[in-house]
Amino acid sequence: MIGRVAIASALVAVMVTVTACKSGGEWKADPSADFFPLKTNMVWTYRVNSKSQRANYAVTDRVIGSQYVPALNLTGLVVAEFYNLDRAGLRPIVYLDQGGYLTRLSGLDYAENQIKAPAWGRSEEANFLPEHLTPDREWKNTLFPYGKLPGSFDVTQSHKSFMEPADVIVPAGDFKNCIRIETQAHYEGGAYAQQKQNLNLTYEDWYAPNVGLVRTVAYQGGPNGPEMERVELVRFDSAPNIAAQGAPPATVPQTSQTQSNS
Repeated sequence: MIGRVAIASALVAVMVTVTACKSGGEWKADPSADFFPLKTNMVWTYRVNSKSQRANYAVTDRVIGSQYVPALNLTGLVVAEFYNLDRAGLRPIVYLDQGGYLTRLSGLDYAENQIKAPAWGRSEEANFLPEHLTPDREWKNTLFPYGKLPGSFDVTQSHKSFMEPADVIVPAGDFKNCIRIETQAHYEGGAYAQQKQNLNLTYEDWYAPNVGLVRTVAYQGGPNGPEMERVELVRFDSAPNIAAQGAPPATVPQTSQTQSNS
């Protein structure tokens, strides 16, 4: 759920190198399992340990569902993301299914319960994730954290997916048959060009069947380099029946409830 735009924005130019590793073993996941489920009312809460921002905080994501977004003139799956940081608050994310991959639109905002695009340009990440995630896949994409405005930086990324034979243990539980994605990310342009330095990072993301993202770790260099960021799942609710409890329909999540999860 949680993306890399905050990490991309916080990191300042650091010269590093990138390596990769693989896992072996037998993978026993259900072939029909969904590794990035986006069913209405699903809720994930993550804790974030950010060394680049020198902060620890919580992020809660709730799936609102399919919506037409007039400000973007498109229909997509909307996820409301809440950061319990000063001046952070609630932000919408929109996912689009395009050519077998999900496109992720972020850097958006709410105004009177309506999604609005910022004046400086939304964050766009085409080919964010394959619609049907399996091991042994490779793909590339480019992330534009601040849109495609002149002077902004971008992140070119190369992804590889692997089966994860070991259990992934996070505060939310013990998850089996996960898929690990290794990403080599190259930050360039904008502030990086001005400082005449580029930044290379390695990300490792673990996705559990029918749950989604359970852990992300970002390193300087390869997986053995210094750790920059760690995101771990603290709580997951597959689909609370809010309507049956007499709560209002899912439009924008209640921040008071979200904060209580952090």
